[in-house]
Amino acid sequence: IQSIADTLIRIQQRKQKSHSNFQESSLNHPWPERCTLRGLLTHCADIQSLPEREDLYSLNVYCNQNHPQGKDQRDKLISLSETSGAALYGDYIIREKRNWVDLFYDFDAVRWEGSGTSGDVALMTISHLLTILPSIAPRHFSIASSPSYMVRQTAALESKEGFDLELCVAVVEGKTPFGRSYTGFCSTYLSSIIPRGNDGNGPFVGPDIVRLWIHPGSFSKLPLDISKDETISHRCFNTPVMCIGAGTG
Repeated sequence: IQSIADTLIRIQQRKQKSHSNFQESSLNHPWPERCTLRGLLTHCADIQSLPEREDLYSLNVYCNQNHPQGKDQRDKLISLSETSGAALYGDYIIREKRNWVDLFYDFDAVRWEGSGTSGDVALMTISHLLTILPSIAPRHFSIASSPSYMVRQTAALESKEGFDLELCVAVVEGKTPFGRSYTGFCSTYLSSIIPRGNDGNGPFVGPDIVRLWIHPGSFSKLPLDISKDETISHRCFNTPVMCIGAGTG
């Protein structure tokens, strides 16, 4: 697999029939049809996520027994995936934040190709890899600004197209009990992008483009009709609404 990291590959999603209604449905992972393996692992696969116990069990069959520690690594993967090994899984994966990259590094029998002699070939193919790896899931953040209020500020919006949105994003970073550093996948990216601004020489737009959508939240059914009474400066809506922030739970 390593030797073809930058080779263009074609991915065809198999069709399978549902057991309930016998209708064809595609597999769960929306991989691109044409890409390189390096590009797929960089931009499409969520290799920084924490593997589930079922994932560890799925990997054990790919441990090459010709590897010096192949049998031991296979047995350890099985132990980590069992219900009786929940505490071991919690210590190894959850508390130490070990992701897919760490897993493939620690259990190198999975990717071991040996010396190239008979029997010394990697058991995991690209098809197997794409079946096991999760794709990057959408991240959801809370909107911390009021577009309705900003629309009322007509003077400020005369020279602007659309409106701004402010998000509440907690940048995930820290250290595990054993001193391993970890960071959040999306929050770290958002904190690193260059926003639109003014550097003294005039306005500029950063090179990063973030694709997003707005999903209606729990306020969608509230009486949020915008007030047209300009004499009331402290209220934007006809019906007063009191919101209580009871924590993040």
